[in-house]
Amino acid sequence: MPWSSDDDSEVLTFLPADQLNQWDLTAKFSVSTKEGTESGSIRWILNPDEERLDVLSPTGSVVAQLTMTASEARLKTDDRETVAKDAETLFREVMDLSLPVAALRYWVRGLDAPDLPLESVEKDGEGRITDLTQDGWQLAYNGNVSIESGSHRFEVPRRLTATRGDIEIRWASTEWQAITQ
Repeated sequence: MPWSSDDDSEVLTFLPADQLNQWDLTAKFSVSTKEGTESGSIRWILNPDEERLDVLSPTGSVVAQLTMTASEARLKTDDRETVAKDAETLFREVMDLSLPVAALRYWVRGLDAPDLPLESVEKDGEGRITDLTQDGWQLAYNGNVSIESGSHRFEVPRRLTATRGDIEIRWASTEWQAITQ
């Protein structure tokens, strides 16, 4: 029997990362400050109605859950629940730490955050950001991962290191899934 090809093979279309706006993401992270280093993993689910970040310890137990809607941000831990107008305010009040949660939505996709001052950007030969300085944060990207969603494919960074003053955030995306409706 002669070999035959499948003429109906699916063609994947690459879309820019800014069109990836709903996801289920798992990543490993560490946050280092002059007081020490905390590490663990995050499961981040972003959809139009709600955004949820579950912070897990290195052993996999949920130590905090951050839920954000258009009107508020809520941080739950084992012993307390705190509500504020946004996630950045929560982290400042609860952990005395300035984390750019809104900007991370863009940075983890290899994009600059549109609402923050852009100081410098370097791109590779294919137009992907390799180094970015924005709002005092210096970001360096390393490696890429492809996400397939139906006939679409997105390419996002695998690793990110963000530093500002005494704070260093290391991020390694381990599992991405685009959410489609």
